[in-house]
Amino acid sequence: MSNIAMYVQKKTYSIAIILTVAMFAIWGLAHRLYDFLQPEFAAALSLNAYQTDLAAWALSLGYPLATIPAAMLTRNFGYKTGVMFGLGGFAVGMFLFYPAANQHEYVFLLAAALVIGLGLATLEIAADPLIVRLGPVESAVRRLNLAQTLNGIGAVGGLYLGKQILESARQHPVDQLAATLVTPYFFIGAGVLFFAFLADNTEFPPVARERVAKNDSTIADFGRLFSNRLYLIGAVALLICSVSQVVMWGFTVRYAQVAAPGIVGTDVLLWAFYAFLVGRVAGTALMYLMNPSRVLALFAVGGALCVVVAATAGGQTGIWCILGASFFLSVVFPTIFASAIRDLEAQTKSGSAFLMLAAGLGAIALALANLLVAPAAVQYVMIVPGLGFVAIAAYAVVFHRADKLAK
Repeated sequence: MSNIAMYVQKKTYSIAIILTVAMFAIWGLAHRLYDFLQPEFAAALSLNAYQTDLAAWALSLGYPLATIPAAMLTRNFGYKTGVMFGLGGFAVGMFLFYPAANQHEYVFLLAAALVIGLGLATLEIAADPLIVRLGPVESAVRRLNLAQTLNGIGAVGGLYLGKQILESARQHPVDQLAATLVTPYFFIGAGVLFFAFLADNTEFPPVARERVAKNDSTIADFGRLFSNRLYLIGAVALLICSVSQVVMWGFTVRYAQVAAPGIVGTDVLLWAFYAFLVGRVAGTALMYLMNPSRVLALFAVGGALCVVVAATAGGQTGIWCILGASFFLSVVFPTIFASAIRDLEAQTKSGSAFLMLAAGLGAIALALANLLVAPAAVQYVMIVPGLGFVAIAAYAVVFHRADKLAK
C-alpha cells in the first residue's frame, strides 16, 4: 500500500472513531431529555397515573428486549451494522412522538419510547465494545471512560435542553403543549438520521466489520459466556451499579424538596449531572496516573461515604453529599463494563449484550422503590446506593487481583 493510501485510510479511521465516540453523547442526551419531558408530555395527553408510569418505563424496557437480537445482529453483521440499526431505531422513535401528539394516542407514545429504548440499547451494545476493541487490552478501561465522558456531556445537554424546551412550551396554551413539545423530538430525529448517513459513508476499522461463522449459535455463545466466573461477577457488579444510579438520581428531586424546600429539585438534579461530568473527566485523567482498579475502589469508597451522610444528615449537607456521590459514580459503569469484556475476545459481542441487560434491569429497582418508599422515608432510601457503592468497592478488589494475575 502506498504512503498516500495508508494516510487516507488512517485519516478515515480517525473520523470513524470520532463518530463512534460522538454516539455516546447521543444516548446521554436522549435519556435525560426523555426523562425530563415525559411527565409534561403525559400531562398534555391527559394520561392517568398508571399510563404515565408505564410510559416512563417503556424506554427502559427496550434494553432487556434488545439483548438477544442485538447480540445476533452484531455477531452476524458486525459492530457497524449494530450502530446503524441503533441510530435508525432511535430516529424512528423520535418521529413517533409526532402522531402521539397529533392524534393524542397513548399507544404511539408507548411505541415511541419502546422503539427509542430498542435503538439506544442496540447502539450501546455495539458502540461500547467497539471502543474497547479499538486498541490494546491494557488501555481498554481508560479508553471507554474517555469515550463515556461524552455521555456525561450529552446527559447535561439533555437536561439543559429539556429545561429550555419546557419553559418555551409553557408559554403556549395547554391544548398546544403536546405539539410544542414534539417539535424538538422531530429535529433531533432528523439530526440522528444525518449522523447515521455520515457513519454509513465512513470507512470503519476492520474490527467493526468482524462476523462470526454462520454455524456459530448466539445462544450457545451465551452458554459459554456463563461459565466465565470473572465475567459473571462483573455482570452482577454492573447490575448493582445500575440499581445504585437509578435509585439515587430517581429520588434526588424528592430528596431536595424534603431536605431544603426552598431549592428547586430539578436544579439539584442538573447540578448532580454537572458533578457527574466533572467526576468522569477527573476519574479518567486519574486512570492515566493510577491503575483503573484503584481509581474504582477510591471512587466507590468516596461514593459510599457521601450517600451514607446524605441518608443520615439530610438538609443542605445531604444535598452536597448527593452531588459528591454523583461525582464518584462517574467512572463506575464504564470501568466495570470494560473490565468485564476486555478479555472475552470472540465472546465480546454476546458479553456486551448481556451486560446491557444487567444494566437495564436496574431500572426495575426504581419502580419498586417508588411503590414501597413513603414520602417520610425519602431521605433514608439513599442507603440503597450506599450499599451498592460498598459492593462496587469489593468488585474493585476482584478486578485488581485479576489484573495482577494477568501480569
